[in-house]
Amino acid sequence: PLLMLLEVVMDLMQPRLVERIIDEGIAQLDLAMVTRTGLLMVGLAAIGALGGMSNGILATRVGQGFGADLREALFRKVQSLSFGNLDELETGQLVTRLTNDVTHLQEAVMMLLRMLIRAPLQLVGSLVMVIVTIPQLAFIPLALIPFLLIVIVWVVKKATPMFGMVQGKLDALNEVLQENLAGVRVVKAFVRADYEIERFGATNESLMNQFISVARITTVMMPAMMIMVNLGVAGAMWFGGVNVTKGSMQVGQVVAFINYLLITLFSLMMVSMMIMGVA
Repeated sequence: PLLMLLEVVMDLMQPRLVERIIDEGIAQLDLAMVTRTGLLMVGLAAIGALGGMSNGILATRVGQGFGADLREALFRKVQSLSFGNLDELETGQLVTRLTNDVTHLQEAVMMLLRMLIRAPLQLVGSLVMVIVTIPQLAFIPLALIPFLLIVIVWVVKKATPMFGMVQGKLDALNEVLQENLAGVRVVKAFVRADYEIERFGATNESLMNQFISVARITTVMMPAMMIMVNLGVAGAMWFGGVNVTKGSMQVGQVVAFINYLLITLFSLMMVSMMIMGVA
C-alpha cells in the first residue's frame, strides 16, 4: 500500500507541473523553467513507476501465495468430508470451489493490493486537487459524480445476482464434464455419446446465455462514464475559457483542472468496477 501511495502521489503531481510549464514557462518564454520542470516530471514519473512495479511484484507474490494456501486448505477439507457430505455437495461444485472460486479470490486479493488501493487514493487526491486548482469550477465534478453513482449502483444491483447465477451454471457444466470423463467407458458401451454431447451442449449454451445477459448489463457503465467525462471536459473548457478571457484564470490552470477532473471520474469508475468484481 505504501508503494502504491508513492505512485499515486507522483501521478497527481504531474498536472500541477504541466500547469507550471504553461503559465510560468511558456507564457513568459522562460525556456530554463520549462527544461527544469520537464526534467522534474521525468524524475517523478520514474519514482512513481518504481513504486508501481514494486507494488505489482509484491501484490502478485501475496495473491499467488494466498491462492496456493487456500487451495491446499480446501483440498484437505474435502478429503475429510463424509460420503454423505460429498453426495450432497456434488463433484462439480467441489471442482468449481477448488479451481474457479479460488482463482477469483486470488485475483480479488491482487486487486485489493493494487487497484482497490490505487483507485480510492486517486479519487480522493484528484478531487482535492480539483478544488485546490480552481475552486470556482469545483461544482462540475460535484454535479457529475451523483449521476455517475446512480448508474453504478443500478448496474451493481442488477449484475451481482446475475453473477451468482453464472456461478451456478458453471457448477452444472463442471458436473456434466466430470460425469462424462469418469463414466466415458459406460457412455461408449451403451452408445450414449450423442445424448451426452447434447446434454453438454445444452449446459454450455445455458452458461453462455447467462454470461451474455450479465455482459449486456455491465456494458452500460462505460458509455455512461464517457458521457459524464465528455460533459465534464466540455463544461470545464467552456467556463474555464470564459474566465481565461476575462483574465481571472490561467490557461495552465484550466489544463490541470481538466486532467484532475478526468482522473477523478475514471477513479470513481475504477472503484465501482473493483467493488463489483470483488462482489
